[in-house]
Amino acid sequence: MKGQSLVVLCLLTIACFASNWVVGASSSRIKSRTKSRTKSKPKSISTAQTKTKVGCYFVLGDSQADNGNNNVMEMAYGNARADYKPYGCDFNKEGTPTGRFTNGRNAPDFIATYLGFRHYISPFTTIKGREILDGVNYASGGAGILPETGRTLGKVLSIHKQLVNHNITISRIRGLLGTRSATSTHLSSCLYTVQIGSNDYLNNYFMPKFYKTSAQYTPQQFATVLNNQLYTELKVLYEQGARKVAVFGVGSIGCTPYARANFENKGGGCVDKINNAIQLFNDGLKALVRQFNTKMAGAKFTYIDVFKISSTSPTTGRMVLNAPCCEVDAGQVQCTRLGRICANRMEYMFWDAVHPTEVGISALASRAFKAKEAGDAYPYDINQLVHLPK
Repeated sequence: MKGQSLVVLCLLTIACFASNWVVGASSSRIKSRTKSRTKSKPKSISTAQTKTKVGCYFVLGDSQADNGNNNVMEMAYGNARADYKPYGCDFNKEGTPTGRFTNGRNAPDFIATYLGFRHYISPFTTIKGREILDGVNYASGGAGILPETGRTLGKVLSIHKQLVNHNITISRIRGLLGTRSATSTHLSSCLYTVQIGSNDYLNNYFMPKFYKTSAQYTPQQFATVLNNQLYTELKVLYEQGARKVAVFGVGSIGCTPYARANFENKGGGCVDKINNAIQLFNDGLKALVRQFNTKMAGAKFTYIDVFKISSTSPTTGRMVLNAPCCEVDAGQVQCTRLGRICANRMEYMFWDAVHPTEVGISALASRAFKAKEAGDAYPYDINQLVHLPK
């Protein structure tokens, strides 16, 4: 594999502590290092801006973006929720698990900050009243583009179901604003991010014991199926009033600790067959974005190349790329409930067996919002996108 080093350029200066573990969801050492940062995080983002760059912000996606929608799900079996410790141990000074699949903030949290919001976008399952005018997070851990994706994890909300929920939100916004015209104007002023597709590979195509897709389709055919289905769903989003949409590609999940431990690879490196398949899907996403921008009136779509960003080697400090920070049972993806966690979380790229730490997420979100290298985003980064005229 070209470049077995993984994920996300670390933009922070990383202190080189010894690798050790603490038991439970937090430690005094971590709290002291993050005390000043976490006091303002949960509902009051520290920002000098008094006006947001967009009218509202809507989030669709999977566990990379979920901030609590799965907390209320009744799971038939499995576990596609992160509302238990040690998840969230760095989210605030109390170390409260919120449903985010990491130790702290996720990408939509960072993007909301960059946009000037003074609070994080609330999940659909708990949002109330006029708060919906700022936007809604519909993302669901385990969800995919295909409706059957993630069924081994229990109940999850596919992107189609998320769009059904968005339609409910639109009706509520219309009730608050009074007219269809005012609602349409408001929706067209918003940013929409879509971050989905990983589960269609790890929890579908590469799970032949539970799914037949790998027997039915070649990697190219499966990528085409996903691209076509996502085009259909995004067209619905466009018809619902979305105009500025950032579509995130799938990252190099063949390099995650889970993939390295459970799939055949060379010398413990990245799993080529997974990464190669994902790149076929990502190539289709670029074409999808071009299609929307050329054929749909007023559409301003952009593609965030997560694979490229996540394949950039860290340039500062020491970063653990092939092991999770939290304790993960053999063959599993998520942290063991109340399990051990590493004390030096600034030095780990992965929180559990597939999800990045807040450090890794912050680097991705930063480059998605303001591209650092050519190709990070196409045809524009999110900051450029939100400043485009309607």
